[in-house]
Amino acid sequence: MALYYDVGVDGMSHLSIERNNDITLLKINRPSALNALNRATLEELLDYLEFTAPNESVKALILTGEGDKAFIAGADIKEMQPMSHLEMLDFCTLGQRVANALEAAPFLTIAAVNGYALGGGLEMALACDFIYANHHAKLGLPEVTLGIIPGFGGTQRLSRAVGTRLAKEMIMSGMALTAERAREIGIVNHVCAPEDLLKDCFATASKISTYSYTAVVQAKHAINTGYHLGLKEALELEKNMCAVCFATEERALQMKQFTEKSAKK
Repeated sequence: MALYYDVGVDGMSHLSIERNNDITLLKINRPSALNALNRATLEELLDYLEFTAPNESVKALILTGEGDKAFIAGADIKEMQPMSHLEMLDFCTLGQRVANALEAAPFLTIAAVNGYALGGGLEMALACDFIYANHHAKLGLPEVTLGIIPGFGGTQRLSRAVGTRLAKEMIMSGMALTAERAREIGIVNHVCAPEDLLKDCFATASKISTYSYTAVVQAKHAINTGYHLGLKEALELEKNMCAVCFATEERALQMKQFTEKSAKK
């Protein structure tokens, strides 16, 4: 597994990136700040997601935090505190761009929640395709306790994940959920033992990466885009995406292998 570090705009490294064939493990590398998201980290994330990863032929990305205490404990409050409302607007725009890049990434994304996923941390996890969490994880959007609301997409992605009533309760009360409760209401896909979290994420990513890359990406696009369309338009999108898959060599090979295997039974 190859390991390298990005160098941020301030000369510091905020990400550690490990490549294992087609799968990338990306860690937020600010453990002394519980991996909180400052501007420099967000800018590095955006650059990696929009430019570096697509050019590296990544098929799956696992996002997690350095250390064993936090996935991402939120946005960096020390950096936010002196901001004006216009500076906060710009900061939220950057955070939303990163979350949008995760959501629209042309590869599978899995959030490996290894501790606190609060505020901006949960917002980044919600933008991923899957969320796996260890037993000790805590997930929530506590911004209201600081006199603000989620600004990186949390009000919208959480309500789409769990419905408006639960989203309102979580956001307006600032409550943090256990991993098991988050799984029960549909935020988390799987709850894992801490020592199994990354292993389970890699197992899922490895399995999916053996399938047609085109099919996986088209399925992701059909679900993400179709969710915001009417049923008629979404079904039109689905059949077009299916037809795109049918035009690939991957589809022809996998169908041939399936029919040959079936003939031998």
